[in-house]
Amino acid sequence: MNSVPSVVRPAGQPDLVAEAAKVFGNTVRLSIINALRQGPALRAELVARTGLPAQTLGAQLTELEAMDAVKAEAQHSRGRPMLYYANHARLERLLLALTQYVLADARGADGETRINPH
Repeated sequence: MNSVPSVVRPAGQPDLVAEAAKVFGNTVRLSIINALRQGPALRAELVARTGLPAQTLGAQLTELEAMDAVKAEAQHSRGRPMLYYANHARLERLLLALTQYVLADARGADGETRINPH
């Protein structure tokens, strides 16, 4: 039986598009990013905001940090908890790259998206 690689990246797909797919193509990561719209939060606050198990949340925060979509800042209190916040500039760049990749040929001269109902 032939096995398909777990991650297939089409030739010519820009790096930012692949990175955007990793960030925005996961419902758990999206819920964390959405929760951070309310502002920076400690891990316990994010657990409360998202309803995610702490272990799941922690693993996904690590991934989001590695992709620079979320930043963490140590607090100056006992135990030095981390305060997490969305890296809006990075998220905007990723969304723009994804939008351009998906809709670039669908825009008319006036900039409006054209849908071709085949």
